[in-house]
Amino acid sequence: MRIKTMTSCRVATSYQVGASTSNRTSVRQHRDRLSRRGMSLLEVIAAVIVASMIAITGLMFVRTQGQTSAERTCMGHSCRLQQDAELYQRETGKSPDSKLEAIRNGDYSGNRLPQCPMHGNNSTQTNYRWDGSNVVCKYHPGS
Repeated sequence: MRIKTMTSCRVATSYQVGASTSNRTSVRQHRDRLSRRGMSLLEVIAAVIVASMIAITGLMFVRTQGQTSAERTCMGHSCRLQQDAELYQRETGKSPDSKLEAIRNGDYSGNRLPQCPMHGNNSTQTNYRWDGSNVVCKYHPGS
């Protein structure tokens, strides 16, 4: 009985293998694809491109928010200096100088005038100027 089984198995096996050579090749290719691990170079490049596009979009959003914040802070400083300059004009009857040194004391803006956030220097000179009727920032002249 055992011999018959082996013979029948060999016949069955030889029948399956000999049936079509292209079928055997496609089965081997399918097995090779399933056993392949990792990513191809094209897949890695595509993943890097997609990740960099997302990162660039995020950086643009952060940069825009930072600029908006700096502009709002600058606008707040110039409004405060505008009010101090107008108060100085009402109380003294004369206009402050162009560098706003006249309002730099304890009665108006304090001993230190504010700096625009775009100006990284911590000097005592302010970058806001008095043009005769308005306070203007050197870095944000339109605001």
